[in-house]
Amino acid sequence: MNDHTPRRRLALLIADPGADYSQSVITGVRDQCARYNYDLLVFSTMVKVCHPDKVYLDGERNIFRLINYDRVDGVLLASLALYEDQVREVLAQLEEDLRAHCKKPVVSLDLPFADYPAVCTDDRRAIRRTVEHLVQVHGCRRLYCLTGQQDYSVSEERADAFCEQMQAEGLGSSRENVFYGNFWYTGGEAFAERLLSGELPLPDAVVCANDYMAIGLTNRLISGGIGVPEQVRVTGYDATKDAVFNTVSVTTYAPDVYSMAAGAVNMMHAMLEPGRPAAEIAALPQYGLRIGESCGCRLSAEDLRRMHGTAFNPDERRRNADGSLAVNDLRGLHESYMFETLSVIQDHNQILQKITDVSYLLQPYRRFYLVLRHDWLDPDRRRVTGYPDSMRCVIRCIPQNETESENEQRYFGDSAAYAFPTAQMLPALDEPRDEPVVFYFLPSHFSDDTVGYAVLQTAMDAKRTADEISALWLRNVNSALQMVRVVSKLTDYSVRDPMTGLLNRRGMEMMFARRCAQLRPDDRFVLWMIDMDGLKYINDRFGHAHGDTGILAITEAIRAVSGEEDIAVRAGGDEFVLIAAGNLTEADGQARADQIGRILAERNAAQPGQPYEITASIGFVCFPAAEPDVLDEQMREADRRMYDHKTARKKQRRS
Repeated sequence: MNDHTPRRRLALLIADPGADYSQSVITGVRDQCARYNYDLLVFSTMVKVCHPDKVYLDGERNIFRLINYDRVDGVLLASLALYEDQVREVLAQLEEDLRAHCKKPVVSLDLPFADYPAVCTDDRRAIRRTVEHLVQVHGCRRLYCLTGQQDYSVSEERADAFCEQMQAEGLGSSRENVFYGNFWYTGGEAFAERLLSGELPLPDAVVCANDYMAIGLTNRLISGGIGVPEQVRVTGYDATKDAVFNTVSVTTYAPDVYSMAAGAVNMMHAMLEPGRPAAEIAALPQYGLRIGESCGCRLSAEDLRRMHGTAFNPDERRRNADGSLAVNDLRGLHESYMFETLSVIQDHNQILQKITDVSYLLQPYRRFYLVLRHDWLDPDRRRVTGYPDSMRCVIRCIPQNETESENEQRYFGDSAAYAFPTAQMLPALDEPRDEPVVFYFLPSHFSDDTVGYAVLQTAMDAKRTADEISALWLRNVNSALQMVRVVSKLTDYSVRDPMTGLLNRRGMEMMFARRCAQLRPDDRFVLWMIDMDGLKYINDRFGHAHGDTGILAITEAIRAVSGEEDIAVRAGGDEFVLIAAGNLTEADGQARADQIGRILAERNAAQPGQPYEITASIGFVCFPAAEPDVLDEQMREADRRMYDHKTARKKQRRS
C-alpha cells in the first residue's frame, strides 16, 4: 500500500459475536475486507439484543455510542443480529444515531433497514431444499411451515419458498399451511400447544424458519407425548450449535451467510471505489443441509462428529497446530480459575497487572487494550449513556511471541500519560501497519454503568474472531473491576472523614507509609498541625450548622494549598494535619501557613455580615524523609508549635 494513502476502514455493527450467525457474518466481512486491504472495526454487544435483563442490555449496547463515524469510510449493519425476538430498540437507536452523525455509506445485512441498501442471504434455496428432502427422502405429504412474524420480509420470503417447493412437488401452493411465530423458542412452543390441543391436525412434518422455533417445537411435542420424528418430523434453519446438541438433534440448513456478508463488502466497495473491479467471493463448502435426527434420518455419533466437527462439542478440547491441547478454549477458561484469581485482588493497579497475566486466554491476538474512564474507580460516578470526552488506555498487551519495537511497548497502569480524546476511539488505529487488521470493540460495564471498553486486535487471517471465550473472559474482567471499585469505596469509607472527604488518622498512616516508599533519602517532610479557632464558641452561640461551615472553610483552604501527592487529614473535630514531601524547607512550611491564613482572611472579607470570623492556628515542622519512624514525635512537636501560635495570637488580640 502507498505510504501516503491511508487505508480505508469499515465499521461492522453486530451483536453476540459468539453466535453461529454472527461468526459467519464477521468471517465473511473480514475475509472480503482483506481482499480490498481495508481495516475492519467490529463494534459488538457480547449478548443477544433480546437479553432478558434490559438494564444490563443498556450497558451492552452503549458500545455503539462510541463510534465516531467520521473516522470510518463505511458502515455495515448486521441488522438481523440486532433484531431478535421483535426487539426494536437497538435498531431504532442506531437509525437515530446514523441519521444524526453518519455521512458515510451504510449497507444493511440480511434485513431491510430504513432506506439503506441491503444484501440478504438466499433463504429460498435453503427452504426449498429442506422441503425437497422431507418429501423425496421421507415421503411426507402434509407439511406445515412455521415462519416468523407476519409481514416481516424474512418471514414472508421463507414462507414463499415453502409454497414454491410444495407446488414443485405437486402438493399445492396454498398458504393455509403457513403459520406465524416469532423466531424464538417460545414461538415453537406455542405452535406445539396448538398441535397438542387438537386445534390443528398433526402434519407429517413442520418446516421451521429457524432453529430456535424448531427446538421449542420439538421439545414441547416430545414432552406432550408426540414422538419426533416418529409422529411428526421437524426441521430448522441456521445450523446453530443448539440444533446439533438438542436432545433430538434437529435437521437444519446452514445458509451461506458468509457469501452474503462478503457481498455486503462488495457493495460497499462499489460505493467507495466506483469503477474498481469487485473481488471474487470464496466458495466455502460447509453450507447446505445438515442432517439430524428430527427428520427421521438415523446418524451415529461418528456421523455427527464428521459432519459438524469436534469444535462443536463442548466436551472436546481444541488442539493447537502442533497437536498440543489449547488452554484458550472454553474448558481452558474454566480451568484457569480466572474469576477466582481476579476476585481476591483489591488494589486497582494490581488488578490491571493480573488482567494482563490472564490475557493469554484470549490468544491468538496481535494486541489487547483495556480503555477505562478516568473516574472508573468511583462507583458513585455513573455513565449510562455515551462516553466522556477523554478516556485512558490502562492496559496494552502484546503477546510474548511478538517482537516489541520501541513504539510498541507493553504496559499497564492507571496513569494520566495514557489518556486520549474519546473521538479517536483508540490511538492504535492510526499506527502504521503493513497489512490490514481487525479491531473488536467490546463493552466494559457493570449493569448499565459503562466503565469503558476492551479492544482485541487480530490479524485478518486469524483463525479466531471475538467469540464466546472473549465474551466470558471480558465478563469476568468486568465483574473483577466492579469488585475493586466497591472495595475501593469501602476502603475509602474506612480511611476518610465523611464530612470533609479528607483522610482520617487511619488513612493518614496508610498514605504516609506509601509516600515514604516513594521518596529519595535526601527528601524532606513538612508537617502542619492546623486547629480551627473558636469552634466551641460558634457551635454554642450560633449552632452546629455554623460550626460545620467553619470546618468546611478550613478544609477548602487546606485543599487550595495541597498538591496531588500531599496528605490532607481531619484528625479530630477541629484539628487538621497536612503533610507534604520533596525538596522542602522551613521556608516552604511558613509559606503555606501564611497562604492558609490569607485564604481564610479573604473569605471573611467576602462575607461582612457574618457574626464571626473563621481563623486557624498553625504549627509546622520540617524533618528528613529518612526518618519516617518519628511521625508521632513530629506531630507532637508541630502540635506544640500550633498551640504556641494560638497563644501568641490570643495575646495579640488582647493587647
